[in-house]
Amino acid sequence: MVTPEDDFPHPVPPQAFMTWKENWVFPAVDTDRRVASLFHFSLRPGEGEGIFTAKFCIDGWEHRYVGRSPVPRDLTRFVPVANEKITFEVVEAGSRFHITYTGDELDADVWYSARFHAWDFDDGPLAPGESTLGDRGRHVFHFMHYEQALQHEGTITIKAGPRAGETIAVSGYANRDHSWGWRQDLTFRHHHWLCASFEDRFVEGTVMNETCYPHGDKFGGWISTEAGNQAVTTVDTSDAYWLAPGEPLPQLSRDVRYRIATAAGESVTVIAHIASDYGRLYLNARSPDRAEVYQDVQIFCDMTLEETGERGSGVLELGKFYDGPDAATLTARSASRLPA
Repeated sequence: MVTPEDDFPHPVPPQAFMTWKENWVFPAVDTDRRVASLFHFSLRPGEGEGIFTAKFCIDGWEHRYVGRSPVPRDLTRFVPVANEKITFEVVEAGSRFHITYTGDELDADVWYSARFHAWDFDDGPLAPGESTLGDRGRHVFHFMHYEQALQHEGTITIKAGPRAGETIAVSGYANRDHSWGWRQDLTFRHHHWLCASFEDRFVEGTVMNETCYPHGDKFGGWISTEAGNQAVTTVDTSDAYWLAPGEPLPQLSRDVRYRIATAAGESVTVIAHIASDYGRLYLNARSPDRAEVYQDVQIFCDMTLEETGERGSGVLELGKFYDGPDAATLTARSASRLPA
């Protein structure tokens, strides 16, 4: 039915100002050899390009590659996902994946295998209240998103610097996420993404705060064991010391504790030992005029399950929006333990 109001301009849905993206990310850490690695793929078919990222921290030495390459409008034809330097293959859906990278300073050949079943964040509880995106915006992620605990193994061959010619065999815990839908990272206010791997379980706790949901933090995640996956309902972030509004991320030089509750009424406490990490790799987003930045740092570190004292490892990704007067010149490495 046409109403008198229909003769006037209409509200614009938030998605009109977002970009359709399909993303994959594969973080991994070899604690024995002190090697952190991160592969990130972000396909933007509406813009005709993909952003392909490979980042490594090898016992304190870093290598970074970010490349933009054309992608087709129909992404179903883009198999394998690849550009001139990185190739990502689904070897066996849900259980085995392969990434190769050829760079100026190093080459990498890494295989990933499933530890537990994947978790679809749509299977978790909806946040209370309304969102400007409808029920889609009440999920912890307002786009389609699933994740999985992995193991990784492979080789990294160094081609430059004092270790040129050395090939490192890497192995250890890893994880992956795959997401697709409308998104704009500068609508995020802050987030926590805890991925903690232990011998008999994987603990994932996510907290998202974004402008499409005006009621505060949204919670999600799950705990994987051989018995299956259990949904996370809340994540206590009271130990976080970097959430003051109007300030960029600090140096993050103190460990942080998260208490995670599940739908079954259980709870676990994970300590992320970020003060003594294996590497910090960055996925920052900026506005075209550089007046706004969403800082995003993945910190690869040891983890402790406080209730049992069990040690594991994984990645804690932290994000925070900043639009202060120095946003244009803010270093990408402001969340480093060491001066940038």
